[in-house]
Order: sequence, then C-alpha cells, then structure tokens
Amino acid sequence: MEIKFALLSLVFNLIDYSHGWVFNNIDNESSDMIKILLKDFDGDKRLSEEDLARIRFDLIFPGTKWCGPGNIAENYDDLGTEIEADICCRDHDNCPDTIPAGETMHNLTNQAFYTRLSCDCDEKFRLCLRDGSTKTSNTVGLMYFNVIGTQCFRKDYLITGCNKKGGWLKTKCVEYSYDTSSNMTYQWFDVPNY
Repeated sequence: MEIKFALLSLVFNLIDYSHGWVFNNIDNESSDMIKILLKDFDGDKRLSEEDLARIRFDLIFPGTKWCGPGNIAENYDDLGTEIEADICCRDHDNCPDTIPAGETMHNLTNQAFYTRLSCDCDEKFRLCLRDGSTKTSNTVGLMYFNVIGTQCFRKDYLITGCNKKGGWLKTKCVEYSYDTSSNMTYQWFDVPNY
C-alpha cells in the first residue's frame, strides 16, 4: 500500500510541478485539492466519485476531450477544439487489444498502474499524431512517447538485448536485438520516440 501511495504522490507532485506547461487546465484550486486529498489519504479511505471526476477532468489535455486518463466526452463523436489530436486520442482509447493495470493477458502481467496497449495501437497513435501536425498533437506525442515513455506489447522473437537507448533521459530501448532462432512470444517493449 505504501508503494502505491508513493507512486500516486509522485505522479500528483509531477503534475503539480508541470501544470503550467503541460496540464494547464489544473488551476491552483485543483492543485490544492489534490494535495489535500493526498495529505488526508489513508488505506481505508476512498476518493469520492466527484473528487475522481474533478482530477480526471483536470488531467485532460486542454482543447481535447480524449487526451488524458479516460475522457470527458459525452459520446464517441464528441470532440474538443483540437480535433486532430482528439481523433488520435479517441482511437487510442478504443484500442481493442489492451492489458488493464494488474491484469494478465498473453502470458504478460501489467504491473503498471495504467492500461498498456498493443504496440500496433501505440504505433497507429504515434503516426496519427504526427499526421495531425498541430502544436497540440505534437505536444501530446512528445509527452506520451518521449517523456512518459510507457511500454506496449507484441509477439516477437525473444529479446536478447538493447542496441540503442533513447527517449527523455535516454532510459528506454529504441532498438532491440533478438534471438531469431527462438519461438515468437508476447513481450513488453518500450514505445518508440515520437
């Protein structure tokens, strides 16, 4: 429980620190609310639906309804003013091949606190954002692929090493080496750079 709280605290502190340049929908009132919720958090207390909805709304990228954790759209066709990015995020959110946090699929257990997607869906997302070629789509792409640098999954030959590191702080593998004599199996891969 302490590890989950520490991760949650770290995420919210990063959001609080960066809200002026990425998540500019988070105003001081929202930031203060997040700090109060974390300060008063204990293992037996749950956040109310209203608190969770407020936090989720504040983390949606400005001008979009689909770019962030979950969405704030009224329906599938409801898009924000940043249409190009929102279409990409909506399609990404509706990826048919995902592994939710804590669940196992394809013999892989997702130990992250968020859903991970197939590498095919992440690649479609990356290309869609690049094709959108707007300030918002490029910012979302850089944040998701280069800064956050999550992982995706796909079936491939067994990974034997990393030939090239990249991303923010050069901590992710952007070029793998494989044992091409092995059977193909599902594995985790770092997402490519934007």
